[in-house]
Amino acid sequence: MDITTRTLTISAAALLTAGTVAGCTSETELTQADQSTIPTEELIGDTMTLTNEVQEVLAHGIITIGEEDTVIIADQLPEDLSPGDDVEVTGTVEKRDVFTVNDLEALQQVTDQETAEYFVGRGEELVLTDATVTRTD
Repeated sequence: MDITTRTLTISAAALLTAGTVAGCTSETELTQADQSTIPTEELIGDTMTLTNEVQEVLAHGIITIGEEDTVIIADQLPEDLSPGDDVEVTGTVEKRDVFTVNDLEALQQVTDQETAEYFVGRGEELVLTDATVTRTD
């Protein structure tokens, strides 16, 4: 598949996903795309813009958005960003383990034990990195 076909395929899927997201604002496009027929490998390295509500503000520029806790690794967060704030984020799709057991103690300092263990146990997933986060509310 050449780059033009791949771009058109991803664009078409993103448009379909955007229509799905409009009906269910709790899931982000990245999560929808991850669950679609687009192979995950085709998303990696692409730039995506997502909008949703902040669920968690974690350490070192890491937040989660949407009810499925899509992980966003930002270069910088807006001041006083809090759960419940609506944001738009643009970043690069990567697939990786965000947190390991070595991060458990640091996570426990910003969230409760159960949530910290949840993030450590998630394993490899699609995330947005090098993201720009803008408050939209």
